[in-house]
Amino acid sequence: MAPPPRKRRRVDGSGGNGGNYPLVATPNDGVLPVDLLNAVLLRLPARPACRLRAVCRPWRAVLSDPRFAAAHAARHPDPHLVVAACDRLDAGGIELVDVYLVGASGDVAKRVPAGRCDTDAVSSARDGVALLVGNDRRLRVLDAAASAAVSLVPDGEHHPINCSFTLGRAASSSGEHKVLRIGTVVHGEPQVCAVLTLAVAGGRGQNARWREAPSPPLVVRTRRGDVAVAGGVAYFLLRRAYLADWIAAFDLEAEQWRPALVGGPPLPAWRPTRPDRPRVTLAELGGSLVVAIDDHRAATLDLWFLLAAGDGEQHWSKQYTVTMPYHRRPWRCDGESAEPVVVLDDGRIVFWVWAGGSGGTRHGRGVMRVYDPITGGHTDVATAARCAHVGVYTGNLLSLVSE
Repeated sequence: MAPPPRKRRRVDGSGGNGGNYPLVATPNDGVLPVDLLNAVLLRLPARPACRLRAVCRPWRAVLSDPRFAAAHAARHPDPHLVVAACDRLDAGGIELVDVYLVGASGDVAKRVPAGRCDTDAVSSARDGVALLVGNDRRLRVLDAAASAAVSLVPDGEHHPINCSFTLGRAASSSGEHKVLRIGTVVHGEPQVCAVLTLAVAGGRGQNARWREAPSPPLVVRTRRGDVAVAGGVAYFLLRRAYLADWIAAFDLEAEQWRPALVGGPPLPAWRPTRPDRPRVTLAELGGSLVVAIDDHRAATLDLWFLLAAGDGEQHWSKQYTVTMPYHRRPWRCDGESAEPVVVLDDGRIVFWVWAGGSGGTRHGRGVMRVYDPITGGHTDVATAARCAHVGVYTGNLLSLVSE
C-alpha cells in the first residue's frame, strides 16, 4: 500500500527583498528558502524571469505577484529602447515592420509584429506607444502592452503622402497621447495642421476625431532628428536654419503653436562644403529638450540641454561632449550620425548610430551604442540591418514579456 501523499503547506516570506511573496513548499522538496528565492529572482532580467514562470506553480505565483513586479522594476530602473525594424518579408515579398523592446545590454525583451507600414512615418512616445502608418496611409497605434498594432477608429481617411505625424503626451494630469499631423508645403502654401487624441487604454481610440490646428509661424522640418517632444511640447527645427531663433514649439495641451520661437545654443561657423557642416538634431533626454551638434571636422558631438533657471527663464547648458568612432575617419562614411536616445541610471548614454545619416533616409542600418562619460568608452550592444525608428519605454517589463 502506497503511503498517503504529503500535504503541501503555504509559506509566506518576509524581509527586505521587495515584499512578501507566496510560495508553496514541502519539508523535503528542495525548494529554496523564500527570502533567498526572492533575492535570486529579483536579480534576473525580465525575459528570463518570466520564462521561469513555467518551472512550477509556486514560482509562477512569485513571479506573477504585483509586489514582486514592483520590486523588480525598482531594482532594474533602466528603460528599454523601442526599435522599429524591417527585417521580414511576407509571402508577396512586401517588407513587414516589427517593434522590439531592447535592453541596455542589447537583449530583446519583446517583439510585437506591426505588419505592413510606411517606415518613414513611424513615430514613438517615451512610454513605448508607437504610431504607425500603413501602406494604405491609414494610422495604427501600437502599445507595448498589446500583442499587435490595431487600426485607429474612426480614422478611415487615407492620409496624403506628404503628411508627417508626431506623437507625444500632453503635460496635463491626464497625460493624453496626441498626434500632430503636418502637411508639407505645396507651391509655397502654409503647412496645414490637425490634432488627434488617442485613447490608448486597450489599444483603441474609438472616440478619436481630427481637429484643425493653426499653422506654424514658419515652415518647419518634420523628418527624423528634426522633431523632439519634451514636457508636453513638440519642438521642430525650422527649414530656415540660418535665423537667430530656429526652433518652433507646439503645445500639445493647448493645441497651439507658441508665438515665440526658441533660440538654440551657439552653432559652429557656417561652412560652404556640405560634408564639413555640422549636423544639428533634436532629442529628449531626462525630460529636457536636447540639441545635438555633430561636428565631424572637430570630432565632437555636443549635447546642449534646455534647462530652467530659478527665475523661470530657460537657458542652454552643454552637458556632454562625445567623440564617436566615425569621427576618426577623414570623411563621412555613408553619412553616419548618432542620435541620443536615453540617459541610463548610472549616467551612461545610449545612442542609436544611423549609417544613413539623420535626414530621414529609408531603411537605414543602425547600431545601439552605449557611451560611458566617465571613461569615454563606447560599447556596441545591438544592430538592426533595416531600422526605421527608435524610441524609449519606461514601463514594467514583467507585465509585458510573454510567458
